Amino acid sequence: MLKKLLSILFIINSLFSFSQEIKGIVYDEEARVKGVKVLNITKKILTATNDEGSFTIKANVNDTLTFQSVFYKPIMVIVKPDYFEDTYVFELQKIINELDAVNIKNKPKEKLFGEKAFNANLKEVIATDKKKEPQKYNAAPKYGLDFIQVAKLIGKLFKKKKKEIPNTITYNQYKLLFEENNFFTKKMLTESLNIQEKYHSIFYEFLETKNILESRLDYKKRLILLDDFTLYSQEFLIIVEMAEEEVKD
Repeated sequence: MLKKLLSILFIINSLFSFSQEIKGIVYDEEARVKGVKVLNITKKILTATNDEGSFTIKANVNDTLTFQSVFYKPIMVIVKPDYFEDTYVFELQKIINELDAVNIKNKPKEKLFGEKAFNANLKEVIATDKKKEPQKYNAAPKYGLDFIQVAKLIGKLFKKKKKEIPNTITYNQYKLLFEENNFFTKKMLTESLNIQEKYHSIFYEFLETKNILESRLDYKKRLILLDDFTLYSQEFLIIVEMAEEEVKD
């Protein structure tokens, strides 16, 4: 099984080597936007814009890219030849233009509304694209897969020797956070981050390997932590999909 998995990863890496690289900048109506998740759905490559709003990602013509951020409407584009000619500019629109006027401390539900709007828009965009070009999407995982096999395979795809870094969030802290926090709930984990309940524990293990600083558990930094969860959940979902496909084969 492991030998077969290594062969699949080798093939994926080989495909990536023939890809070109897009250099882009993401703007809103006012300035460059940092921390936007840029996902190549076709090749399952994930990156994010830096502090200058810039990013690079490998792609081929006709690949599908999505741009996602909590405070912006997600967009989906099909890669064109001119994307490779020079630095390409992509524009995002804010979901809530008056976000600065919201008192987050007193009205946490308004932030949740923004998150729900973001996920609803993203699902709508992906559903539309699936109807137009269904061949780009793999079949949905079948029920009845051997969960133990899938779980072991997921672990092999992301587990590595964890460096002992002090003051980082542990598995038990993640578990307690999603069980008892009023903002980071299991409902958010399942519906907003799209992590199936059966994979919650494995996702906590995955997050533990990311060495997120414990200081981000502070109430004032919860939006930064949410941004981390959004980024890493997409990476985790790609790993889950690879593992489930391997078990099906």
